[in-house]
Formats: sequence, C-alpha cells, structure tokens
Amino acid sequence: MSLVIENQTYIYNQELSKEVDTRLQTEGFTLIGNLTKSFFRYRLSDQLRIEAGILWNFEFGEDDQPDEVDPVIALHWDFSPGWRFTAGTLDRNHPLHDAFFNDALRYQEPIEQGFQFKADIEHLHQDLWLSWEERETATQREKFSIGNVTQVKAGGFMLEGQVYWVHLGGQQNTGPGVFNNLSLGAGGGYTYRASDWLDEIGFTVHYLKNIDNPPALPEVDEEGMAYRAFLTVGGAYIYYQHWRGGSLDFNSPRGDATMPGIPLSKGDPMYRARIYDEVGVVKTWQLADEVIATVDLRAQFLLGRFQPLLVFNITWRPEFPLFEDYFKNRTRPEPDPIAPPIGRPYGF
Repeated sequence: MSLVIENQTYIYNQELSKEVDTRLQTEGFTLIGNLTKSFFRYRLSDQLRIEAGILWNFEFGEDDQPDEVDPVIALHWDFSPGWRFTAGTLDRNHPLHDAFFNDALRYQEPIEQGFQFKADIEHLHQDLWLSWEERETATQREKFSIGNVTQVKAGGFMLEGQVYWVHLGGQQNTGPGVFNNLSLGAGGGYTYRASDWLDEIGFTVHYLKNIDNPPALPEVDEEGMAYRAFLTVGGAYIYYQHWRGGSLDFNSPRGDATMPGIPLSKGDPMYRARIYDEVGVVKTWQLADEVIATVDLRAQFLLGRFQPLLVFNITWRPEFPLFEDYFKNRTRPEPDPIAPPIGRPYGF
C-alpha cells in the first residue's frame, strides 16, 4: 500500500478583446489555484489495483474553503500490456481536439466518474469513456457524456476518429426535454523523426463537425477544417494552426429554455470564428524525479484581433509506501509516470 499526493499549482489566463467577447458570445477569464489529489493505492494482484482518496480544488482569491471537493475511487485493471480498464474516477486527460473539449476544462471540471477503456500500444492509441455528471431528480435532468478517440499509427503516418456526445435529459423530471450536443471528427497526419537537433516535424489535418439539438429549438450544425504544422526542438513543441469554417452554430452558445446562453457543448468558443489562427509553444522541464513545470504560450488571431493565452503549471507527485512490514511479502506497484499536465494538443 502507498499514499500518493499529486498537486498542481496552475494559472490559466485567456485575454479577449471586447469585440471578440461580443461577436463570439464568450469572455476572457483567469484561473489560478491548486488542484490537490490525495489517495491511497493498493495492489490486489499484478493486474488489479484500487485507489481511494479525495480531490480538492482551491481557487486562489476566493475564500478559505475549497471551491470543489470530490471523491477519488477507482479500480484499474491492466488486463494486457498497454491496455487498461477503469471503473470509478477516470483519467481526465482525453486527447480530444480542443474544438470539442476545451483544455481549460482540466481546471474547471477536474474530475470525471464512470467507466474508461484505454490502450497505448505500438500502432494503436485508444480512449473510450462514459462520464456520469448529474443524476436525474424530479426537478433536474440527468447529464452524461460519452467520448471516443481511436488513433492508428504506422511509419510516421496517423489516422484517427473522434466522437463526443453530451446528453441532458431523462424521463422522470419536469425539464423541457432532451438536449443533445454531438461532435464528430476525423483526421490524419505525418510525423518525421530523424535529426539530432530536430526531435520531430509534421502536420495534421482534421475535419470537425458539431451538431446542437436543444428542445423546442431548431437543430443547428456547423463544420470546418483545422490544419496544424508542428516541430519539436529541444523538447519544446512549437506549432501553427489554421481553422476555417466556424460560426455561432459551432459549439452553439444558445443553450435551451432552462439555461439560455449556457451551451451544452464543451469545446473552445474560439472555433465559432469563421477564420482562426494560432501560434504556440509548449515546454516541460523535469525539476526533480517527482516535480515538473510546464509553460504553454499561445498567440491567437481572429476577427482582426490578437489574443494572448498563458498557461503555467507546476506538478509534484510523491508516493509514500505505508505499512511496509505488513505488506513486505507483496509486490509494491510501480508508480505511474508523472505526466505533463499540458501536453501536445490533440494527441496522445
């Protein structure tokens, strides 16, 4: 048995001009705080382990109380090398495109509960999950999301498909009816790795579509293409992205009768712009065996405006063995590798 304490101290600052706020029906914001996840880990066998603890979200500048407290309870079954099934608290870092799953959600909605099936092997990366968010009551609709990302790679080439469905509904409540938002994506790309000074260079192309279908309102949909060129030099991931095709019908902000102006979609509202360009760099430093620091800088160009975005994150994740004498005949589980909280966008 061991005790794991994972803490992320973060800042996420999105600056938006008044014109962008108005035309895209969104607004800039700053998030700063601590995400602390403490849990006990116990291995039942070579393939099974359980984790139980709590997650605390402390947003700086609020008050002395945590903004959010959630349970962490999970069973992990590593049934084959590179394959894992999880029941309970999920691995939150899904590789969905930012147009479908805004990266700010890692701080705004830091935990998911449900079921997850993941694979990370030579030619396949897979993430399939069900996240149950709100249970149905007489006055509240049930809410859940289902997502899937399947990526096949060989010889530097990559093909992938993405699906993300957010559902609000149920059968035994007084709500206005069923509300669905569906995102569909398909893409491909190529990555070249060969040089001593250049870690990698490549490109990706994605077709993305979002369908919004609230009760008592007409269904709307919008589609677009996202193009990305990238290279990694000295561990720094540098990229340029071009988006073409959005409108207010992509990640529609309209909501429904009970929550007007509150979208059901979870994608980045920047994709409501018809043309959107972004240049960014992501760099992670290993400060110690269990401590990393990540900087994510982006320059966004849309509606004739320049919009800066800054993300900074320090993560430390020590693991402390407990009751070693009692468990001395048991094999201590290998700790999970500490992963950067901000990774290469839209990929595993």
